[in-house]
Amino acid sequence: MKLINSWRFAVKCMKLSYNLKINILCMGFLFIMALVYEVFYVTAGLGAFLLLIIATYPAQLIYSVCSSELVQSSPYRRSLMTSLPTVLTLCSGMAVYLVIICAEAVRAYVAPEKAGHGSRTVLLCGIMLMLLNMYMGLAYKYFVLSWVILAVSMMGYYYLSGLIGKGTALSQNLFNIPMPISVILGLCFALAGNALQYGLSMLVYKKSMSRFAIFGLLRQRA
Repeated sequence: MKLINSWRFAVKCMKLSYNLKINILCMGFLFIMALVYEVFYVTAGLGAFLLLIIATYPAQLIYSVCSSELVQSSPYRRSLMTSLPTVLTLCSGMAVYLVIICAEAVRAYVAPEKAGHGSRTVLLCGIMLMLLNMYMGLAYKYFVLSWVILAVSMMGYYYLSGLIGKGTALSQNLFNIPMPISVILGLCFALAGNALQYGLSMLVYKKSMSRFAIFGLLRQRA
C-alpha cells in the first residue's frame, strides 16, 4: 500500500515537471522506434536498449521538480530526491523489462533457433537496467561524475557483449542458459540497481543540484 501511495504522489509531482509535454513526446517517439527495432529486428538489442532509456524518464521529470525553491524548503524534499525517483524507476523499469521479456519469448517461440540469443538479451538488459538505475541515483547531484561512471560501465558492458558475440566459451555458456533463469538473474540485477539507486541518492540528497543537470531549467528562469 505504501508503495502504491508513493507512486501516486510521484505521478502527481510529475505533472509539475519541466517540459512535461516535450518529454512525453520524446518517450512516445522512443517507444515507437523501439517497437520498430524489436518487431523487424533491425539491429539486435537496440530496441531493448531504447526501452530501457524510456524507463529513466519518469525519475528525470521528478528531479526537474526538485530544483524549485519551494521543494527545497518543503518537508517532502528528502522523499522527492530519494524514495520517489526510486519508486518511479522501479515501476517503469519493471514495465519495460516485462515488454522485453515478452518480445524475446515470442521471438524464441516463433524462431526456436534464436532462443539462445533471446535469453542472452534478457540477461544483458537486466545488467543494463542496473547500470542506468545506479546512474539515476547520482546524476542530478554529480552530473559529470555520474556520466563518466556510466560511460566506463557502458564500455565494459559492450566489451562483454562483444565477447559474447564472438562464439567464446562465455558466449556458449550464456546461450545455454534457459530463458527462465535469465529472467530471474536479470530481475535480480535490476532490483539490485534500484537498491543501489536509493542508497546513492540517500548519500547525496543534501548536496546541491548540479547546474549541468538542470541547465535547461536555469536558462528558462534567466
